Amino acid sequence: MFCFWHKNKEELYPIGKEIPLKESDDYRFLDSITVHALKTGRTRMMVLASIFTIAFCIIGLALFKQTVLEQRIRPPYKSTLSMISPVKRANIVDRNGHILATSLPIVNLYVDARYMPHPDELVNDLMSVFPDMNKKDLMKKIETGHSFEYLRRNLTPEEQYAVNHLGYPQLNFDASERRVYPQSSLFSHLLGFTNVDNVGIAGLEMQYDERLTQSEEPLVLSVDVRIQETVHSILSAAVQKFSADGGVSLVFDVQNAEVLAMVSLPDFDLNKTPIVPTECKPTNGMYELGSVMKPFTVAIGLESGSITPTSTIEAFSPYKLARGRTITDFQAENRVLNVPEVLIYSSNIGTAKIAQTFGPAVQKEFLNRFHFLSVLDVDLSEMGRPIVQKKWDDVEMATISYGYGLSVSPLHLVSAFSALINGGLYRFPTFLKDGNKDAVYEQVISPKTSNRMRHMLRGVVEVGSGKRANIKGYNVIGKTGTAQMQNPLNGRYIEGKVRTSFIGAFPMDNPKYIVYVMIENPAKRKEDWYFNTAGWNACPTGGQIIEAIAPILGVEPKEDMEKPAYMESAYTYIREKKKR
Repeated sequence: MFCFWHKNKEELYPIGKEIPLKESDDYRFLDSITVHALKTGRTRMMVLASIFTIAFCIIGLALFKQTVLEQRIRPPYKSTLSMISPVKRANIVDRNGHILATSLPIVNLYVDARYMPHPDELVNDLMSVFPDMNKKDLMKKIETGHSFEYLRRNLTPEEQYAVNHLGYPQLNFDASERRVYPQSSLFSHLLGFTNVDNVGIAGLEMQYDERLTQSEEPLVLSVDVRIQETVHSILSAAVQKFSADGGVSLVFDVQNAEVLAMVSLPDFDLNKTPIVPTECKPTNGMYELGSVMKPFTVAIGLESGSITPTSTIEAFSPYKLARGRTITDFQAENRVLNVPEVLIYSSNIGTAKIAQTFGPAVQKEFLNRFHFLSVLDVDLSEMGRPIVQKKWDDVEMATISYGYGLSVSPLHLVSAFSALINGGLYRFPTFLKDGNKDAVYEQVISPKTSNRMRHMLRGVVEVGSGKRANIKGYNVIGKTGTAQMQNPLNGRYIEGKVRTSFIGAFPMDNPKYIVYVMIENPAKRKEDWYFNTAGWNACPTGGQIIEAIAPILGVEPKEDMEKPAYMESAYTYIREKKKR
């Protein structure tokens, strides 16, 4: 017989026998089997409770260590979101950190079409969510029987919810990313764009595709949103005002060859799908730019020693060349001009005769120094090659001297003009902030020649064709240019259609910034006495840009500088002419 010990009675009782208990006893009147079971259960509960207590203590101590003790000695919080984010393409920002291009996580809709019992029903339901989709194309994708077929990309959260609500197990989503451009069309030609797989296929997006996908650090550009927006606004208004076909503008840092703004009109919205791009005219467009090329001819003459600032050139009558070519002036002075006056009056005759003093070989050598004859080594994929004449004799030399016969991009011009006025140092342009930090610069002309050119170009703006860009206090220097446009099909010049330009820099004593403006086919307006040359459209537009951006760039107004003697003679003649 099995017995158990009762602690209160201190004696053995057979199992199954009723135990007489007092009121104060633990178990009252219970049979021995029940008491044994309760005793065992109670013991087990105590053991289990102890285990839970120990476990909670361990967890509590671990949490205390993680949240209190270790938090005090951790370095400042750094987000690790990028480690788990589906976004894999780095941002592009301007020189001040403003976002120009970024990527957002999105989802794409695809279908597993291997088992499709009711394709018509599925298509109709999807059309209710995406009414803009083509029903035939949608049905064709669903009937392929493929296990993976994209139906729609870049779904919004609302669209994803609506598709989920349809309840088709064949419809699935995959995580992806979409490139977004907060500035819309403001930097369209510079930034370029990506394809549906977020791979760069144009502009800086293509040029730096590998860099943007292999580093989380933003790509910092040299451009400034404030300057770009200002230039874009003024140029857009000018294109509309003069009923032009398009326009170009560049703002360039003379000291480090960084591009601060680049506008090409017409442009396009980077956030629209599909993107319909237009030509990047500042870099890929090759043009005969007209009289803005004349300063280089004068500089070559001064640098080669074939002329001096006081040299005189006969411009009494048209200049006849071989092969029946005759050079004339738009507004002929019909007199002897000194070198500064050749630029001030923009004399084709005077410029061609200056070129004659040094010859084709010297001209070609110096233009090559200024990198007018080759593709620029820049960080942008859309960079065109200049169009150079195969034959380069006296006739070609003469026409090239005043801006015909050699087609270059506006960026070629701006980069070369920078060297012309900054002491003779050529730097390849860059679209990256500090992109020329380690660059080796080329001395293409002497500081003496560069200084002389600044004074002569100041005369153009003060009393010549560029006087509508003479913004008080900024001592602007520059040159205008008007060139006939060519028919792209046969290369012939189109009567009445011109491309006008103005290139200016400020301040004269220590040039910091260059502003270039080009307007394509401006209309002849009554308000401009039916003139459509650069002095009436590109020049005042350049002046407006200078006046607007100079305070943003921190350039303070100054008094005019004293003029050298060789400039005074030109000013004296103009003053006397006005009196008459």
